[in-house]
Amino acid sequence: MIDIIKDGLSLRYMAMLSRIDESILNEYIDFKSLSGLPGYKLKDQRFSIHDSRSIIKSVRLNKNLQILKKKFAFYNFKGGVGKTSICFQLSSHIALMGYNVLVIDADPQAHLSTSFGFQSDSCSLTLYDLLTNKASFNDVKKSIFLGFDLIPSNLSLTRVESIFYEEKQSFGKLSEQLSSIENDYDFIFLDTNPTISFLNRNVVFFSDVINLVCETQPYSLNGLKILLEDLDNFYMHASISPKTMHIIPNKYEYRALSSAESMSLLRSYYEQYIKKDFAIRKSEDFNISTKIGKPLMLFAKRNSIALEDILDLVFHILDKYTL
Repeated sequence: MIDIIKDGLSLRYMAMLSRIDESILNEYIDFKSLSGLPGYKLKDQRFSIHDSRSIIKSVRLNKNLQILKKKFAFYNFKGGVGKTSICFQLSSHIALMGYNVLVIDADPQAHLSTSFGFQSDSCSLTLYDLLTNKASFNDVKKSIFLGFDLIPSNLSLTRVESIFYEEKQSFGKLSEQLSSIENDYDFIFLDTNPTISFLNRNVVFFSDVINLVCETQPYSLNGLKILLEDLDNFYMHASISPKTMHIIPNKYEYRALSSAESMSLLRSYYEQYIKKDFAIRKSEDFNISTKIGKPLMLFAKRNSIALEDILDLVFHILDKYTL
């Protein structure tokens, strides 16, 4: 899990996140007389997460940016496509850049919560307690580090379906519970469960952008058409405007013919939803990240293809949805 005392970013990695030259960052560090974390050689010097966020935020060119869309859901009713992993990486890296971020685990399996170091035991307050008015937002939220909060999950969340079913048109329940705290955050990211459920309807209703994470293999592609049709039917049923949609191709393998064929089909049928010439490549670094509970920026090598792809996606989101 993320260690707010021992983990930190090097000057080089802060430059990658901020897209600011190292020399400018170094001038700011000298001006503020900031000290690095103990135990590192000068050439490998790292700065605490708190200081790294402060440095990047201070030198960022667009300090007073306007955020056009802030609520991003990661969705697919097929499991194992990489929703949780991408949600974990994007939320963590954008938080490391100095933005205030809330991440919500809306999956009873609680893999996202576990990745952040929170055990899914039945004694913890979770999204279930917030949705059923058994606890307040402040009671439920967990701090990962300053400026980065989590609403965790566990198996108790499965019980919310029967409650939503009894209430019928309860698509706005999540929106109601979060309306008072939305402005406290720059971005809100939501991981979903791999089903068509009342809870996922709430997530879609609440979100600005729906990211459909899709493996670059045939079975995953087969479900996209059904998934998009289901979303269109929901928009009509709930009498809401369609959400902004993105498809994120994941686990791409250059040497696999099935990956190449899948990407070709995605471009043919869903080009308007896909970032041009982009797919997240399959990499062992994602598995390591899940195992140790740390985002790529805190452990991966500079030439990591996983880190390259995640930063590409981070900057795509920021460039598209901020001014």
